[in-house]
Amino acid sequence: MNKLNDHLYEVDELVIGSSLEAVSYSFLNHRTLIMSGFHRLNFFDFFSRGNDLTKYGIDTEEYELKTPDGSKKFGPSKLEIWEQLVFSLSISGLLPVHDLASSIRIEDENILKVFTKNSRMIKFKFKKLRIFNHENVYGLEMISEGEEYKVIDWVNVRSGTKHEYDYIETNDDFVKEIYFYSSQRLGAGDNDKRKDLVSVSYLNKDQLEDFNYSDTYVIKGARNGKRHDDSSKYAYHSIKLEPNKREIIKLTKLVHANKKSFIFDSRGEREIYSESSLQDGYLYKVHNSLR
Repeated sequence: MNKLNDHLYEVDELVIGSSLEAVSYSFLNHRTLIMSGFHRLNFFDFFSRGNDLTKYGIDTEEYELKTPDGSKKFGPSKLEIWEQLVFSLSISGLLPVHDLASSIRIEDENILKVFTKNSRMIKFKFKKLRIFNHENVYGLEMISEGEEYKVIDWVNVRSGTKHEYDYIETNDDFVKEIYFYSSQRLGAGDNDKRKDLVSVSYLNKDQLEDFNYSDTYVIKGARNGKRHDDSSKYAYHSIKLEPNKREIIKLTKLVHANKKSFIFDSRGEREIYSESSLQDGYLYKVHNSLR
């Protein structure tokens, strides 16, 4: 163990992060990646239709979700591409820490120590450090720009679980999108129509602390006959909802305030993709062999 701790890995550019942006940059530019911060994608994260994904060298398919107004088509799954890129990076030796790092410490100008969950320490020397996600990274000076949040609410549906819909979109940033999925809580199979839901909202700090934007809300349920006050309109059961868990993702962009060799990369995946050219080499050959 001591010998492993004393070993120093030297790389030209070291990338920190677990987002699609971090993984995409590492893959397209053949860079060593340290996974930090839990930025795993969800089943409802899709590329826009028509996005060019040929540089990833992955066979993709589009998705069609049923809505109350018909159906809506989405591009390929971001999660599926993320998983395949991470796998290729791993077997190519560009993912030296195969689990999320428990902590990362920058010791001086060009030395970084990674601590794993089993108390192992791995030391790196780098010429350039590119940071996509700063969680669990120590030794940085950072400046925040704004406070916006993506809020994901997972909700158990206790009444009104059976329906044919997959997706609802609104014009409000609070509950901007709702995705319905087969309820594993209820043991539902692929052909079972019993569904739970997850909603996606975009809130600022004040809204996040306001009960009116909490994970408790009501949507219309199944028809329950005609309304007493207006027989031309239907009455509805209220769907019984039980908040399960809330995930809060800070969308704040960070600017580094210290070393010139540090780069805080706030680009989106599309910008990274367009500004990178797929390079030949071992990673490219390994990735192609998996297709």
